[in-house]
Amino acid sequence: MINHKLFCIIGETASGKDTLTKKLCEDTGMKQVISYTTRSRRDNEGDTHIFVDNSVYEKMKSDDKIAAYTEINGNRYWSTIDQLYDNDLYIIDPIGMKSLEDLGLEDIDYCSIYINVPSDIRLDRALYRGDSLEDFFSRMKSETEQFVRMKAHGGFDYAISNLNEDKAYAVLKHIVEVEIIQN
Repeated sequence: MINHKLFCIIGETASGKDTLTKKLCEDTGMKQVISYTTRSRRDNEGDTHIFVDNSVYEKMKSDDKIAAYTEINGNRYWSTIDQLYDNDLYIIDPIGMKSLEDLGLEDIDYCSIYINVPSDIRLDRALYRGDSLEDFFSRMKSETEQFVRMKAHGGFDYAISNLNEDKAYAVLKHIVEVEIIQN
């Protein structure tokens, strides 16, 4: 029996995942998983993650508290099982999504939504938010294989083009409303 719906927002770096998810939380009262990471906080970055060092990861892993996990550019990203049940939205990558599905939690229904943006537009957005060219291309290189694989295998329930933030948000909100009604 499904008790909980978790919307998994998937997209390459600078595709607008944080912006769209934040707006949805503000408008609907839904809550977002704030995942853990060992990467450094970006300049002017809000509370997009819980920033910790590797010792916290090792402790949580030894305590068997890790739910979804991925590694990008040597930085770890993860969530806990409690976070999955306590929240409605989760920004995640395809590897993390696969680890969620592998958990076999039968009382959670995952709805994966891919945010699609061409790389040239993502580059402009990354530079605007203060990323360096080196950081953007390093992250893009790191995530390319998993996104190519995901797209080739249709590893998502919905895809949204985010060329226009207002339109993308309207589509995202509609998807969530329809999925909640069907649940």
